Amino acid sequence: MVSTFSLSLRAEENRSTKDITTRLESLFEASKKVNLEGPEKQKSRDTIEKAMDWEKIAKLCLGAKLVKKNSGKNFEEFRNLLKDVVIRTAFTRLDKFWETNTNYKFEKIEVQGDSAKVPTKFFVKGEPFELEYYFSKKGNDWFIYDISYEEVRYSTNISEQIDAFLKEGNFMTLLSKLKKRRDDLIEEASKPKKT
Repeated sequence: MVSTFSLSLRAEENRSTKDITTRLESLFEASKKVNLEGPEKQKSRDTIEKAMDWEKIAKLCLGAKLVKKNSGKNFEEFRNLLKDVVIRTAFTRLDKFWETNTNYKFEKIEVQGDSAKVPTKFFVKGEPFELEYYFSKKGNDWFIYDISYEEVRYSTNISEQIDAFLKEGNFMTLLSKLKKRRDDLIEEASKPKKT
């Protein structure tokens, strides 16, 4: 006999799976419009930006030891700069990903409490590759906090770059480097597009 508790858990998992699938599908649609002209551009960019757990992303990229050492204002500045650099970099190319009739298929969505992993198979020009999206739940919403490609997580890649940088520089220099990169991306985006 199936207990009421296990039925309730299964129903919650099904609801979570549907919410996550809907979230990813809306993000994929938004990513196709990040460089359109007009209000659709900002709307799609806002959708993507708000779907990310920037606090968790920054903590993963920085690592527990550096988060503790640089808590407060320094961490906030790091989080905001990291967000700006990641978002601005992604916006330069997200829409191009879909130009070649890219298709996708969600593999089995793995939900465990307030965390989920979504292996997603993409087909670009008929060639398959897989990305895994990592989600955390806050309240009733699911937010992306990491992505992996060929089992390498984006946060790990950034963390390794930060560690290598900090062997020669300090945290304030890292913030300066992120500011410069952000400013370069802003300047690049303001230039007229070549046709």
